Amino acid sequence: MYDIAAALVVQQLAEFLGALSEVSDVPNTYRTATMRAARALDAEMVAVLRGDAIAAAVGFPAGQAPVGDLLAVVSGERATVEVPGCGACPAIFAPSASGPAEYLVVARGGAGGFTVEEASLVRGMARVLELHVHMLKSLAAERSQAARNSELVDSLSERQRLLEHLSGIQRAIARRAPLSRVLNMITAGAHEMLGEDGVALWLLDSDEPAMLVMTSETGLPEQVVRQPSRTTVAEAGTAGRAIVDDNLSTVADPGEVSMAVPVHDSGTVVGALAVTAHGLDRVYEKRDHDILHAFAEHASLAVTDAKTFQALNKASHDLITGLVSRSPFMEQLQRGLSVASHAGDRLGLLFVDLDGFKLVNDSLGHAAGDAVLAEVGARLRACVRATDTVGRVGGDEFAVLLAGFETDDEVIAVADRVLDQVSRPFDLTGQDVFIGASVGVTFSTPASPDADALIRDADLAMYHAKRTGKGRYEVFRPAMQEAFEKTLNLATDLRRALERDELVVHYQPICTLADGEPTGLEALVRWRHPTRGMVAPMEFIPAAEETELIIPIGHRVLREACRSTSAWNQRRALAGLPELTVHVNVSILQLRGDTVELVAEVLRETGLGASRLVLEITESYPALDLKQVCHQLHRFKDLGVGLAIDDFGTGYSSLLALREFPIDTIKIDKSFVDDLDRPGDRSELTRAIVQLGHAVRRNVIAEGVESERQRRALLDCGCRLGQGYLFAKPLDHAAAAALVLPGPAAGSLEPAAGAGTTS
Repeated sequence: MYDIAAALVVQQLAEFLGALSEVSDVPNTYRTATMRAARALDAEMVAVLRGDAIAAAVGFPAGQAPVGDLLAVVSGERATVEVPGCGACPAIFAPSASGPAEYLVVARGGAGGFTVEEASLVRGMARVLELHVHMLKSLAAERSQAARNSELVDSLSERQRLLEHLSGIQRAIARRAPLSRVLNMITAGAHEMLGEDGVALWLLDSDEPAMLVMTSETGLPEQVVRQPSRTTVAEAGTAGRAIVDDNLSTVADPGEVSMAVPVHDSGTVVGALAVTAHGLDRVYEKRDHDILHAFAEHASLAVTDAKTFQALNKASHDLITGLVSRSPFMEQLQRGLSVASHAGDRLGLLFVDLDGFKLVNDSLGHAAGDAVLAEVGARLRACVRATDTVGRVGGDEFAVLLAGFETDDEVIAVADRVLDQVSRPFDLTGQDVFIGASVGVTFSTPASPDADALIRDADLAMYHAKRTGKGRYEVFRPAMQEAFEKTLNLATDLRRALERDELVVHYQPICTLADGEPTGLEALVRWRHPTRGMVAPMEFIPAAEETELIIPIGHRVLREACRSTSAWNQRRALAGLPELTVHVNVSILQLRGDTVELVAEVLRETGLGASRLVLEITESYPALDLKQVCHQLHRFKDLGVGLAIDDFGTGYSSLLALREFPIDTIKIDKSFVDDLDRPGDRSELTRAIVQLGHAVRRNVIAEGVESERQRRALLDCGCRLGQGYLFAKPLDHAAAAALVLPGPAAGSLEPAAGAGTTS
């Protein structure tokens, strides 16, 4: 397999070859070679050194190239060249393979030197330059003697024809003509130049290296062409010998004379170009050897270029989705901006980020994740026109480039289609998986500076869409940049808050509705900021989730809540009071890690009984995570820990959760409790939830109880437990201790360090 760096080398070499093929004299060939090499390698200096003279150079004032320094480089005496304005620049060189001493010398500033691929490119350029100059010089020499005799005139004409054939092949390679067409040009040219002898190009089968395949032929007798076009290397005669020996091979048999030279791909023998004379008294001389070598060299260039261009094309396209990858997408976006700017048009850009995809990968495996990505790619293509561009620009990030629209509404309509298509179920071997998408939309303006800025704006709009609900789109507004910077600053502050113990645990009692007696506590995070005071959880919890800081925050609150509750329960036991339970929120992110082991360790450290700990998970987990969540929750149950669903009734899978998960408690979302205070009798659904909980033998806790009317209505519905401002607001450690302990309770039980939690 070819890597991207090697693919780029061959692409640059093909462009170099194509540029030289347009030049018909030696001095301009050298000048073109130095300029093209400097551009391809981003070099400060390139020179062609012939003997002790400079044939051409860039990077120095005319006539001032330091011949002595360059000779020292090619002799190995020094490794740098002083380039005006750049100082001492690391240099590399490549010699010609034959003829007088000729070197292509390249120097570039910086400490990094040259990569292996760049050194290979310099060697390839030196070889192509040598071939082209050799042809031009031979032709020029014969032209100067053309008037002497008819034999030289014939030789000149032959050289001219050879040059025309090889130049045409070079142009075809540079213009990315199909490989089959280039190879047919090679066998046809060799057939013409070698006196109508039959020519065949044999290449090794990539799947069966011991087999040769006749890839192109010209002039072979019909009975030979009808024979199988596949044979083993051992049975391939002259072509097989040339491949094995990696050298020119000739065989003279009665009635048939053949000659073959090897064909290479990046220096490795991959085939042979063979010529055969049937029924003729034929002798192949040096002139014939040179011609066949010239065509074989160009066959090598064509094969290497075609294979590597195919690898480059694969590298520019995402293997999973078939969409263009980030780098070529950005190049197309930049070109589109340039065209739109000159034409007075605008571009539309969508940045699509999948919601819930990471959980697919983590819970169902990478194969399932790849299947979802491939299907997302197909659905996105179906949302746009053939002229639009869809790319995969990140792990689960996609971008859509739209042009030629009349109104902004047309682009918005595409965003709506994307949201609709991605939200549809994905069938993974019979299992429906649901994800979603958040989409950022932006439009170019005449002032749009570059592709990076435009995609950054679309990314910011997507980020805003994700923060404000997911499954929706947002159109970029400049104010989003300010909001994003605020979030980044918040995340930075949050990391410092963890280091400085600014996150503390407050506790809200869970009470019996009948008499308000506390039976448990829910641990709630509070951020005691040194300059801003108490920061509301809704301000920083989303940032904690996005940055995955929620994991260390959750771990810290778990330890602190268990430590405090264990100490309080010991004091309550001495006073003859029942033990309290403590509810701790657990993020879905934590369920992917080693939280089970952590909980077991915390219970051992703090001495809290497992039955006194209840872990609350939000009901809005994605259905796709069902198998993995189930596995983790059953492991918690094996520890003896209680489990509760928080915000019950707000998600789309309440009944599924009750059926599949080992849940002990459901906590009715505050929105249903609020209904009990509104005009008219709106308690039916709340009553139904309570009855459902009892029917499936689950404890039921009502959240957000704030009025006496709500308390009485909940009691009428059969609900026994509740929490809310009617009983107590969230309390700091000392206030919570005073509430749950008999007599003076704070002091020695004050926590040694701050902590946080997830709600």
